[in-house]
Amino acid sequence: MNNTIEEQLASMRSSLRRQRLFNLALVGIAVAAVTVAATRPVGDATFDTVTCKSWKVVDKDGKTRIGAGTLADGTASIEWADRDGKRRIGAGTLAGGDASMRWYDKDEKARISTGTTSNGRAGVTWFDKDGMVRIGAVTTSEGSAGVTWFDKDNKPRIAAATKTDGTVTLPTTDLKPKP
Repeated sequence: MNNTIEEQLASMRSSLRRQRLFNLALVGIAVAAVTVAATRPVGDATFDTVTCKSWKVVDKDGKTRIGAGTLADGTASIEWADRDGKRRIGAGTLAGGDASMRWYDKDEKARISTGTTSNGRAGVTWFDKDGMVRIGAVTTSEGSAGVTWFDKDNKPRIAAATKTDGTVTLPTTDLKPKP
């Protein structure tokens, strides 16, 4: 019987040593976790590079204010929204090399549009509140440039241009409105 008690005491001592080592390891892990949490700022991060197919920036209410993305065809775009979630600015590039940017009013109607094409053209268009083109300006890859003013029915009324040879044109159409 003496052997059995001695064996039991030896087993309990061994178990107690394992339990102490386990507790010591657990305390070490807890201290390491607290140290990491205390030294790492919550909510702020700095990265050298972020690689993704799209991203968005949200405001305090969770509304998307800025969104950007790419498509498999090579298109890339970014949009900015106002605090009501309405699109106010959009910019993008197409796979073929065209690029554009638009500004929208509070009702999400395009008011100004700019762009360049892969063939060297660049232009700016101004729209009225009803979405009708009112002024258009363009430059070509050959070096000519022009501006056209449109009436409320989208009919060209005045145009001014310079050609590559320096010729200036000022064609107008019936400057007097019809009754």
